[in-house]
Amino acid sequence: MAAKTRNDVLRVNMDPALGDVALAEARDALASGDWGPAREVLAETRKTVDGPGWDRRSHRVRVLAEAVANSSWVERWQVLEPVNPDAALLRAQVETVRTLRASLAGGSGYRETAAEALDLCTHAAEMAPADPTPWVVMLTLARAADRGSKRGHETFWSRWQEMRTRDALNRDGHHEALMYLFAAWCGSHQEMYDFAYWLAGEAPPGSPLAVLPLVAHAEVFRTSLLGIPKQREPSPYAHWSRDLVSADVDRVLHSWLGSAIVPHAQADLDRNYLLHAMVYSGRVDTDETRALFDAIGSHAMRVPWSYTGDPGSSFLYWRDQAFHATAPRR
Repeated sequence: MAAKTRNDVLRVNMDPALGDVALAEARDALASGDWGPAREVLAETRKTVDGPGWDRRSHRVRVLAEAVANSSWVERWQVLEPVNPDAALLRAQVETVRTLRASLAGGSGYRETAAEALDLCTHAAEMAPADPTPWVVMLTLARAADRGSKRGHETFWSRWQEMRTRDALNRDGHHEALMYLFAAWCGSHQEMYDFAYWLAGEAPPGSPLAVLPLVAHAEVFRTSLLGIPKQREPSPYAHWSRDLVSADVDRVLHSWLGSAIVPHAQADLDRNYLLHAMVYSGRVDTDETRALFDAIGSHAMRVPWSYTGDPGSSFLYWRDQAFHATAPRR
């Protein structure tokens, strides 16, 4: 596939499939009741030439589940193919998405949904003992089940360890664990930062886990806006221009992007976190920033750009500054 360049970008594309054409087609087919393509794209992640593609498997099952959580197509697929581990996994992810949405909506009914989702996750894990993905789903589920609780997280850490045993550098699993430790969910800023720096510090060159501290910085900025009138919101430049953030940006540029790696399934999402930190820390007029814009192409993500304005407009503004304008150095 030809490399993306800014000349190819006419508008922002926030499709969570992130350029995975087979996934996007499978998602659209599944939404219409045809689970054949979904069966194919998930089976493919278990049987690649280089072994299982756990990273892409987690990404694909998440995108599929988010798209069909309001329908019963996955339940029908599982009934027809009860011994298919992909159907079992997707069914577990769908019920977890429903639980998470119900938890955010408030009320107490989501706890029954959480119990059902846990049974489905356990079943999916039993069908594919080597697969870390059911354990990644269980980490998402823990966020909903434990929301607001700041203690008694033994079950969560046990699930995290099960995931690590199967795939020690699993990108999605560690991002889900970090989100669990957000103060808005089940932890605190201190726990979140401790976890992010620990994992980033032990990640080998080329690992996307290097980006975890930037995710933590974005979450701290997001929470600083809660309850603050628009006209009194803190400056994003002050937040991202701190020496700590600048050092983390340098580390990601060196340890992740500075390594010769095959881009992982959600590389564009991680590039967005890095790019967002770079432009708000005064690095918009740099070759590294322009290279990131070219690598991302049209795939701007709602998070983290929505934390500093309208995501599409912000992304396009900074892209224009990087390539066409004399951007201020802040």
